Amino acid sequence: METKKEMIYPVQPWDITETAFCQENNYRNETTFALSNGYIGTRGTFEEGYDFSIDEGLEGNFINGFYESEDIRYGEWNFGFPVRSQSLLNLPDGKRTRIYLDDELFDMRTGRTEEYCRVLHMKEGVVERRLTWTSPGGRKAVVHFERLVSFTHKNVMAQRVEIQPLEGIKQITVQSCLNGNVENHTRKTNPLVDYGPFGRRIQAVCCEDNEGCLYFQGKTLKSGLSVACGAAHDTHTVCSYSGSVSEYYAQGDYVFPAESGQTIVFDKYIVYTSSLDMPEEELKEFVHREEEKCIELGYKNLRREQTEYMDDFWKYADVQIQGDDALQQGIRFNLFHIMQSAGRDGRTGMGAKGLSGEGYEGHYFWDTEMYVLPFFIYTAPEIARKLLEYRHHTLDKARDRARDLGHMKGALYPWRTINGEEASTYFPLGTAQYHINADIAYAFQLYVNVTGDMDFFRDMAAEVLCETARVWADVGSFARCRGDRYCICAVTGPDEYNAIVDNNFYTNLMARENIRDALNALKRLKEMDIKIWKEFVERLQITEEETDYWQRIVDHMYFPYDEERRVYPLDDGFMMRKPWDDSKIPPEKRHLLYENYHPLFVYRQRMSKQADAILGMYLHSNLFTEEELKRNYDFYQEVTLHHSSLSTCIFGILACEIGYYDEAYEYFSQSARMDLDDYHNNFYAGIHAANMAGTWQAIVNGFAGLRTNGGRLELKPYLPEKWDGYSFLLRYQGNVIKTVISKGMAEFSLLEGKGLSIWIQGKEICLTEKENTYAEKI
Repeated sequence: METKKEMIYPVQPWDITETAFCQENNYRNETTFALSNGYIGTRGTFEEGYDFSIDEGLEGNFINGFYESEDIRYGEWNFGFPVRSQSLLNLPDGKRTRIYLDDELFDMRTGRTEEYCRVLHMKEGVVERRLTWTSPGGRKAVVHFERLVSFTHKNVMAQRVEIQPLEGIKQITVQSCLNGNVENHTRKTNPLVDYGPFGRRIQAVCCEDNEGCLYFQGKTLKSGLSVACGAAHDTHTVCSYSGSVSEYYAQGDYVFPAESGQTIVFDKYIVYTSSLDMPEEELKEFVHREEEKCIELGYKNLRREQTEYMDDFWKYADVQIQGDDALQQGIRFNLFHIMQSAGRDGRTGMGAKGLSGEGYEGHYFWDTEMYVLPFFIYTAPEIARKLLEYRHHTLDKARDRARDLGHMKGALYPWRTINGEEASTYFPLGTAQYHINADIAYAFQLYVNVTGDMDFFRDMAAEVLCETARVWADVGSFARCRGDRYCICAVTGPDEYNAIVDNNFYTNLMARENIRDALNALKRLKEMDIKIWKEFVERLQITEEETDYWQRIVDHMYFPYDEERRVYPLDDGFMMRKPWDDSKIPPEKRHLLYENYHPLFVYRQRMSKQADAILGMYLHSNLFTEEELKRNYDFYQEVTLHHSSLSTCIFGILACEIGYYDEAYEYFSQSARMDLDDYHNNFYAGIHAANMAGTWQAIVNGFAGLRTNGGRLELKPYLPEKWDGYSFLLRYQGNVIKTVISKGMAEFSLLEGKGLSIWIQGKEICLTEKENTYAEKI
């Protein structure tokens, strides 16, 4: 296992603090201090807007789901290859706010900066920066910035600047800017992409200054989407104003007299929207209405609403750890970032990098369903439902994609996407990952099981379960050479070092359970309402012959098995491949195999990039004995390189299940602060959302042993030796259960709801409104 890096930020329970401005750390810190609300995302750049190089920083502002397209170039094209790209587009920058002390521009790279402190307040959802700056000419002031991206007003970002003149200043100018001349840093953030977007991709439609309200509207060159951004201001005191406008740039200068001891307060409200939400002719009026609401509401009330929203989130989502302050800080940092990254409108998903950067082109992957959604399902089911609604919203495009791949029925979800169409240009590591169908189906089923939301089941989940199952019933066949069992060939599992394989264990397992869930969904629909069931099967044209075939697949799915090791290999050919020898690979190339070796070299080695079969065994642990889990865990420990941020948390969870607690704790420690301490030196490109969410699973599903895959709520708590205790809340079928694990004792309390049965260490206990607490020794 890797050695952990030194901690970058001071250890604090609820804050992430930068104690000095250091330009060489700027790019990384822009991700650390990024803010989002699931609709707007903004990187943690400085308000004064420095001209950093492409290797030093990226001014990034994004709208979830807003993308630019390019024609994809192929050396050789085949039928079914995507022809248009989708890239999350960097949008007009409304944050820039320059400060002049008389005629000297505030710039931390000049003069003298003292008492510098920038803080991400995770409990409140606010970033603030405070410092004392002395200009080269000797002028001195205290400057305080605050920023939030509102959770209660999805189109709004707000900034407050406070300037207290101390020495030698006669007047202060605050220069508010709105810059539409922006572009993506594709060659830095997505270096393997050759189609762009490159250069400015938004054509200006209008740019104006309406008595201090700055406005820019533009349209993308290829995707045809329109974006609007406005900035309104509240100066709180008398000042003079002048504005200027060019095609892509609007600027307003506010000049204040400087009086010693008098603090200037300058509030800026930045509003974003796009033609994804309304016709483009309505954009300007909408932006101005939102600006007026902000001015009327005021910054203090916006901040109060932000704190109230965060209080409600942390009430259910917080995981408290006693005995390790660094890991406590790490888990809260992770939960904060994934919470603020999730789409909340039912039309957008959650990118692998959230809205914190351009990495992976802003695409949505399987990460959401397999790593992020379990956290939301148990703590914030309203967000989970919206993320699942996005998948249902794009179901017709998944049906179209299935036809592209030769399936006459059903739906095949894209491997990576924004608008619902496939955007992966390398099919062995993209479209071939059919398991995404089962991953999405798994998340729908988990949500229904945990929440009991039967309206959602009837209106959306049942359809997704059946349409994804149809592809599994078409992609494989019953093979004589495998005992007339159902085989699925030419797919890629989660492990991207083993591509286009036959009978990937994870894929076959998840496919079978996907079909099983579809059959159960039809049965449940029929039991709920025979009329609704009849309309459903008639609309989808599901026949008894078809469901009989599904059942045959469930009963006769094939799984590769090695009799000598008594394990399930990754796929049919895994044990035939050349054993991997890590010592023959130069250290600097070991984590970048695809950038240093031809894919065929990689595919021929007996090794695994990340958790694959192990992931399936964790998700469906109720189908395996403890001895089976141990044998397979030991085997995959030997061959897994953990070259993906999605891997260690899964190994740690299964290690807990089989009693390998020391290994589990080591894996968790690697995962919990991976981004916060930038273990892989790539945090500048954006968060690793799946790993962040995986750390929650590592505690709740790992150390506490949470499982619901057996049809009931089960817990098998363990307390790591280095901790004094930990606690968390779960929301389950209308109930809220608090779990507190301390040395020698586990306590479970019903905080909300009418009561339920839970299984602790295999023993059923009942929590009711009257008998709402149970404790036992561990």
